[in-house]
Formats: sequence, C-alpha cells, structure tokens
Amino acid sequence: MGDGDRATASAGVQPLARRALSTWELTALMGLMMASGAFAIDIMLPALQDIAAAFGVAETRAQLVVNVYFVGFAVGQLFFGPWSDQVGRRLPLLVAAAGYGVAVLGMLVAPTFGLLLALRFVQGAFSSGLRAAGTALVRDSFRGEAMARILSFAFMVLLAAPLFAPSIGVLLLRWSWRAPFGFMAILAVVLFLWLVLRVPETLPPERRTAQSPAHLWAAAKAFWAVKVSVAFTIILGLSYGVLQAYLASASQLVKDSFGLNNQEFAIAFALGGLAQVVGTIVNGTLITRLGLRRVLPAALVILAAATSYLVVASVLSDRFSVFWFGVLLMFFAIALIFPNTNSAALEPLGRIAGFASSLVGFGSTALASVFGTAIGQMSEGEPHRFAFGLWLLALGNLVVLAWVWRLGWMRARTAGES
Repeated sequence: MGDGDRATASAGVQPLARRALSTWELTALMGLMMASGAFAIDIMLPALQDIAAAFGVAETRAQLVVNVYFVGFAVGQLFFGPWSDQVGRRLPLLVAAAGYGVAVLGMLVAPTFGLLLALRFVQGAFSSGLRAAGTALVRDSFRGEAMARILSFAFMVLLAAPLFAPSIGVLLLRWSWRAPFGFMAILAVVLFLWLVLRVPETLPPERRTAQSPAHLWAAAKAFWAVKVSVAFTIILGLSYGVLQAYLASASQLVKDSFGLNNQEFAIAFALGGLAQVVGTIVNGTLITRLGLRRVLPAALVILAAATSYLVVASVLSDRFSVFWFGVLLMFFAIALIFPNTNSAALEPLGRIAGFASSLVGFGSTALASVFGTAIGQMSEGEPHRFAFGLWLLALGNLVVLAWVWRLGWMRARTAGES
C-alpha cells in the first residue's frame, strides 16, 4: 500500500480506486479548482474600466464580462453533473480544465468585445464542470469527517478569494488588462497537468448510471412537484442575484460614484469578503444552537434590513464609509443564507439528490444572472438605483418565505422536534 492509500485508510475512508489521492493532495486539488472559479471573477474586477476603454464600450456594458460568466456557469451545471455520473469523474474533469484553459487563452487575443463575452460564457460553463465533477470526486473517495473537511476547505477558498484576488488583479494591471486572463491561463495549465498526472478514476463502471432524456425529465418533474424545494431555489436565486449585482457593479460603484482608486477598491472588496468569512463562522454556531428553521428566516430579515439601510444611506449621505457599512451587513447575511437555503432546498429530495443539486444550481444561478444583470445595467453604478434594486430582491425573498411558511415548512420543524 502506497503513502496515498495509507493516508486514505487512516482517515477512515474506503478508497474506490487503487491510486486514490491522499487527503492532503485531494484537499489541495479541490482548493485549486475552487480558486480557478473564484479568480475568474474577483481577480479581473479592477480591470473592467480598462476593458471598457480597450474595446470602446461603456463601463456599464463592461459589467457583462461578469454576468455572462455566471450564465455559462448556470448552463454548464445541467450538463457536467449528469455526464460525470454516466462516464465517471476523470474525463469530465479533464474536459472542463482543458476547456477553461482554451477559453482563457482565447481571451488573451480576443479582437472584439462580443468575442470576449462569448469566451466568458464558455469559461463559466467549463468552470461549472470543475465544481460539479470535483465535488463528486470527493464524495467517491472519502466519507464522513474526511469528506466534510475537504469540502469545508474548498468553501473557505471561495470565501478567502475576495480578500486578496482583487489586489492581485491590481498588481497585474501594471502590464495590461489582459494580464489577469494570463494568470487564469497559468492556473488552468497547472490544474490540467495535475489531473492528467495524478488523478485516477474514482467511479467504477458498476456504479455509473445511464442518463437518458426520459430519466432526466422524470427527475425534473419530481423536483418541480416539491414546492418547498422550488421556493428555496427562488430564494437562493434572489439572494445570489444580490451578490451578482454587487460583483458586476462594485468597480463602477466604488471608483466612479465614490472616487476610490484601484488599491482602495481592493481593500473595500476584501472587507466584504471578511464579512462573509465572519458570517460563515457565526453560521456554524447558530445552526448548532438554533437550527436551520430559525436561522434562515432571520438571515433573510437581516438581508432585507441591510438593503433598506443602503436605500436610506444612499439618499441621506454621500460618504463611502456610511454606504459600505450596509454592504458589509449584506455580506454577513449572505453568508448565512447561501448554505442554509441550499440545504433547505435539497432536504426533501434524497432520492434524486445528485440531479436535484444540479437543478437547484442551474435555477438559482439563472435567476441570479437575470436579476444581477438587470440591476447592474440599470443602476450604472449610481448608489441609490443600485441599492433600490437590491432592496427589491430582498423584499422578494420575504414574499417567497411567506409562501414557504404557508407550505408548512416551519410547522414540520415543530412537529418533528417538539
């Protein structure tokens, strides 16, 4: 038995492949996969002004570089999840890493803004493959606490990226607005070589499932029949729309409306990431003590309060610090909402959990892309219009939460836990 297998066995895991990766290596690999997705957004935000100038488009239109990526990510989830269940994990991972790299290399030489947007869609689609197949790879190889530790680390990479990725983007801008894409290309090459040289197939043929159109359609109808899951998918989409609108608008909002430079923007963005980290830590404690059905409604109320504050602050004050306090409170609430809403949506769907996860991801990301794009394009970085758009999404969450209440979600908790 090799070192990797000994490490796997010591973690209480039954490896499904002879060359299964050790815990530390798979953890590092998942971290790189998550980083490739996070950097695809955060590292290039400081470059949006330069991209607009290079292609002669309005800065508001340059926001589409962020929005289109999310559209691709939404669509890709429907394909890569079922495909990895049918053919195994290794091939989809290799295709996703290669496609991601090719798309980024194309951006380095894209002659038109339209082609750049098309390549961002492709990049988002392949990035979703890394997330879907990579998570399945962990489930195949590890169980229990070992699996939880790996996925927790991967999620922490996503949360930590806003703390330093924009600062890296600012440094790369010294060369060109294309330099952040070059950085992503390097990540893609490292990831592809790692997958080729080290990652085995973890899903044996006897555990693979054929994904016929009829099977997928039946699973989709079963998902649609569970109204609580549909409702929480909508809440997740509205909340994710708040985040997407922020990501698309943040650079224009901070630099044009409040007059901050790139370095100051990176610091402000990092503070938002720190608020998410704090929210994630607090969420773990609250869920243990209070339970999902108390924490999630409270988080939605906090988000509504934060966006209401932003609307008022944008009218009464032009100070950046006053406005940004509401943004930090908003990010704290989002850190409570995302994992809990996803859990609530999947809770009743054990029989179709894999495909249901893809549907929840697709539905919420698609909704978020529509709302996030609309708010970013209509607000044009103006604080009051931006805040009002976020407030409408937060209000929509409360309306859907009232529907969830009528469906008996809170009463189910009382009956089961009293």
